[in-house]
Amino acid sequence: MAESEKFYQNIFTSLIDGIFIISDDLKIIMVNQASEEIFQRSKGSFEGLFLEKIFPNQPKVIGHIRQAVVDGTPYHHMEAIGFRKSNNGYFPVNLTFSPIIKGRDERSTGVILIKDNTFTKELLEDSQQVEYLATLRTLSAGMAHEIRNPLSGIRGSAQLLLKDLQDSDQREYIEIVIAEVDRINRLVTKMMDLSHPSSENFNQTNIHQVLEEILALEGESLKKKKGKFIQVYDPSLPTIEANKDGLKQVFLNLVKNAVEASPKGGQVTITTEFNNNYTLRKINNALLTSNIVIKITDSGVGMNETTKKNLFTPFFTTKKRGTGLGMTISLKIIESHSGKIKVTSEKNIGTVVQVFLPINRK
Repeated sequence: MAESEKFYQNIFTSLIDGIFIISDDLKIIMVNQASEEIFQRSKGSFEGLFLEKIFPNQPKVIGHIRQAVVDGTPYHHMEAIGFRKSNNGYFPVNLTFSPIIKGRDERSTGVILIKDNTFTKELLEDSQQVEYLATLRTLSAGMAHEIRNPLSGIRGSAQLLLKDLQDSDQREYIEIVIAEVDRINRLVTKMMDLSHPSSENFNQTNIHQVLEEILALEGESLKKKKGKFIQVYDPSLPTIEANKDGLKQVFLNLVKNAVEASPKGGQVTITTEFNNNYTLRKINNALLTSNIVIKITDSGVGMNETTKKNLFTPFFTTKKRGTGLGMTISLKIIESHSGKIKVTSEKNIGTVVQVFLPINRK
């Protein structure tokens, strides 16, 4: 009997997915080692804990599990959000619940199988970002030349008309035509940049110097709102191999967005640190690489689901004069650095943009 118990205990311990044994009042009785790793807490800290503490603010999930305990009905592949107390972080999980067969006088219990979906979700986000860029490159390569040729003709004709016109009102209309043609031409130039990824001019770059130059440019805009920048820099960060002009374009766009999103008297926090919770893989290389993360946090109202879903979609914008290419171009630049952009946003709390960059690209 002891040998049999040891065998089943080894199975319980060896499973790579988390397992909770729960009581009929939804308290955790026992967990396996994988649960400790997934939730980053000790086995003892789970015992006697209500499930609501692990899956907070999810009455539908808790309700299904409670009903399953009463009815003895299993549930498969239920999506939920887990909570890690160690960093106050949330992450996606997939739950499968099964009742444990009991004797006549035994209390109802159940087992929950927990699969951490963080990596799966990130793979999906990566594939979506690649799809966004591929779509834009195809569009830009096909459209840019076709648009530029007639633009040149329109601008040239408008300039000739401008020379012959004396009436100030008519001249004003022609000047508007020329200005709008130039605006379209700038948009086409951005599209062309996206269809021809650049890997040139990569040098050792001080990320804090790049950020400080951007904050100097945007400082006046935030000051008009009576807001402020808060810099939380890790002084031990090394220089990284990067295209400085490209990164300036990225962070100018991200900081400008954060400033515009922040209310009067709000703040924008810029944080830099070594990345401990995220792993970048180099293209065509399974080896892990050291990386840093730059986090930009605003104090705005957050984004709705539509905006979050279409954040990197080419030409999607919520701004009156926006082109809808700022985030797509930023994504392309960070991709050329073998990096990644992650965005999280909560209504009435704000938005956090994380940019992950490898220290060395090779």
